[in-house]
Amino acid sequence: MDYYGPTYQAGVVDIPGSTENFTSGNQSAIIPSLAIRYQDFLFTGSYFTKQNYGFTGSNGTPSTAKREETDMHFGYYVLPTLAVTLGYKEVKQDFTGKNYKYSGPIIGAAASAPLTKGYSLYGNFGYGALKAKFPVGFTDNTGHNGLDADYYLGEIGIAYSFDIKATIPSAKALTATLGYRNQTLATKNFAVGITGSNPALSRSTQLRDNTEGLALGLSVTF
Repeated sequence: MDYYGPTYQAGVVDIPGSTENFTSGNQSAIIPSLAIRYQDFLFTGSYFTKQNYGFTGSNGTPSTAKREETDMHFGYYVLPTLAVTLGYKEVKQDFTGKNYKYSGPIIGAAASAPLTKGYSLYGNFGYGALKAKFPVGFTDNTGHNGLDADYYLGEIGIAYSFDIKATIPSAKALTATLGYRNQTLATKNFAVGITGSNPALSRSTQLRDNTEGLALGLSVTF
């Protein structure tokens, strides 16, 4: 996202401020994760490995960005197939040297439902109240270098478990998953200048960062 402040030249032009959103092409990402369960207690952690993305702005100028994420969650199974979680998330974005950081607490739920033998449905859902920190020298029209942001996560799909005890005696199962994942960061109350002739006037808008697509998973249960 880029922000362009309002400009004014007497008798010539009065241009309001604006934000510009970019959309990248499809890009695969590797997300290694670890889950530890003891009785009804659960700990999970995952790392969205750093990925490079390409963008083209409205003026046709190409640019690049890097992204990485870290998640840690503690949970409790309130039902055999339903866990509630509380955790922490951090998202780092680098737009050609401009570093943005989102971090904060997340509440969530993980559920599953058995189907025919070996198959099951699964779903992961979360909401976070994060803090957005902008790069040095980058502010909205009111001078804010950081704002509050809502985080939403939804993933739903199907899983199949293979019996691999004959190959790995210590393993209970090998599970493959195929789902659809949607993740949104919504930065709230970003001030955009209304007119160059009075730069102090602003309107509030929301900046949305959306990542979505197919999610393929492979996990081993011990």
